[in-house]
Amino acid sequence: MDTQQNQVPQNTEKLKDIPKWTRRYAQNRTLTTFVLIALTGLFAMFVAVPSSLLIAAFMQGSVILASICIAVLAAIVIFLIIFISKYGGKNRGLIDQQIDQWIYGHEGTASMPAPKSTKKKKWLEGIVGAVVGICILGTMYLGMEGYLAFKYMQPVSALYFVPFLVYLHFLQCPRLGPLLLICPILYTIHAILIVAGVPVFFTGNLCMLNLALPAFGYTFLAYVIAHIHSR
Repeated sequence: MDTQQNQVPQNTEKLKDIPKWTRRYAQNRTLTTFVLIALTGLFAMFVAVPSSLLIAAFMQGSVILASICIAVLAAIVIFLIIFISKYGGKNRGLIDQQIDQWIYGHEGTASMPAPKSTKKKKWLEGIVGAVVGICILGTMYLGMEGYLAFKYMQPVSALYFVPFLVYLHFLQCPRLGPLLLICPILYTIHAILIVAGVPVFFTGNLCMLNLALPAFGYTFLAYVIAHIHSR
């Protein structure tokens, strides 16, 4: 009888932990967002590769290659128009729900309230995103033209990319958990190591990986860690 009485308070304490762990689980169902990021990167690659080949074809005077690239780009544009018409406008967020159902449907429904969005916030997000995009293009240009040493491309990008990642994270609170801050932390450590003289960078034709690999690699790692934590 004494044993049963002792178990009641213990079980009560365990029950109190349920809201805490439910919150952490909902915040770290990150595979949906990661798939969306991967799809965005894939679409960007589908546009960037034929565009680069088209420029090279014009420079080399290759009509056949240029024609193929134009056809591929036209097909991509048509696909994007169809995709946006289905998942844009009033249906914005539909693809998020479908991916979430595909990945987590067997686990039931769990979500955190999305932060309130206003016109000012949307404008601010657009302006900040545009500024960061221009900074990334500027860093790439300076590196390719030789005005910025390849080894310093990532550290320079950390000056604007890390604050941007932190800004995006807190913009989405409390929907996202603190584990996703692993990405900007690792990006900062990477930059510090390069400045300290550690050769963790690419040169020559692979110089663009100085920006792409840390950004996508650390994002992938942070989302995987958060997903494992949710288990």
